[in-house]
Amino acid sequence: MFSAMRAEILTIGDELCRGEIIDTNSSHLAARLWDLSITTRWMTSCNDDEADIATALAQAVARADFVVCSGGLGPTEDDLTVDVVARLAGVDPVIDEPARARLEAFFARRSAPVGPPGPAGAAPAPRTATGIQLRQVRVPAGARIHLNTVGLAPGFEIPIQGVPVICLPGFPREIQSILENSLDRRFAELREAGAAGGTVERIARRIYRVFGCGESQISQACRGMIDGVAGASIHYQVKFPETLVKLVVRGPDSAAVAAQLARFDAEIRDRLRGFLYGDGDESLPERTVRRLIEAGKTVATAESCTGGMLGELLTRRPGSSRVFLGGAITYADAEKTRQLGVQPQTLADHGAVSEPTVREMAIGARERFGADLTVAISGVAGPDGGTPEKPVGTVWLALASAAGVTAKLLSWPGSRDQVRTLASWWALKLLDEAV
Repeated sequence: MFSAMRAEILTIGDELCRGEIIDTNSSHLAARLWDLSITTRWMTSCNDDEADIATALAQAVARADFVVCSGGLGPTEDDLTVDVVARLAGVDPVIDEPARARLEAFFARRSAPVGPPGPAGAAPAPRTATGIQLRQVRVPAGARIHLNTVGLAPGFEIPIQGVPVICLPGFPREIQSILENSLDRRFAELREAGAAGGTVERIARRIYRVFGCGESQISQACRGMIDGVAGASIHYQVKFPETLVKLVVRGPDSAAVAAQLARFDAEIRDRLRGFLYGDGDESLPERTVRRLIEAGKTVATAESCTGGMLGELLTRRPGSSRVFLGGAITYADAEKTRQLGVQPQTLADHGAVSEPTVREMAIGARERFGADLTVAISGVAGPDGGTPEKPVGTVWLALASAAGVTAKLLSWPGSRDQVRTLASWWALKLLDEAV
């Protein structure tokens, strides 16, 4: 028997519910909990309204093993989290004295003129914390404090109906500080305490990065792989232009779930051969540049419809200057001839979006830049400019190296940005395979 912790994240703020800002706090907190083998079962957002906050908290403590809140700890009258949490916990709000000391020290450092101007040369009067500013250093009486080293409002924790409720400021960098100072350890303590006489759930997981086929194809390739295996699950996330395949194994024993993940690892790599390019956090642009650096090979680009997007992807990674020599952005046919040496007759006979043209672009770039590898792209990105023979989404790519030139045709009738992005990533794939 093993116990899985059930966490809920509650974010508070009118601006969240109006869609004025994106709730990154929930995703960041959920990812941190997931790293600690704690599953977030629910995410909720509510307005800066006492009744709404109270309802959301009551619902959360009724179903979760612990709750993490963010927002509503500031000094203004619509910052109501402390008051609502204190009332539900059956205590009064009080000033946290260490937080008050930090607040007053902060204002002492930020001297500013107050009232009518003084005599010339007089030092500005020091600012002091007012009653409204002291609102942000209040906590429910008896709460456990989680130190906020980069902001003024402390984080705190107090049980409501026996369920730990952890309240954090709304600023992401302040949440990060509290996590690093104490909250990561506290989450681990809660995970262990939540076993309730059983064994704490252990989670092993791996993210596989797939490019070159669709989600349905990937799902079909993986079909049946985890059937009958208790605690195993597989999930798919489209993160255009790639797909992330997330394999998860849960169980009571760390060694057992790790061993099961290892067995699945070999099988999933076999099933996705040719499309799986890596795992973990390293994206295809990062992987390609890393491998070019390791191989000591240089690269140059010749781009038409992507307008420099490939060069931008290649130069995102620090150290890319060791391998990336430069690129030619040749949108106009005349520039393909002037900069890359594409023959006018080739353009006249085949057009800019053609295999002969893109081959000459790649060869010309390699000759002019002196790179080990060059990749060229020419296509119809849309939304107009297509023809029956070359509809929008038609893209030709070519890779030139000492071994010769290879070419590839893409046909992707998507949006302009999708076509350009997909073309750039396929160019990266050609480079990655050539290293």
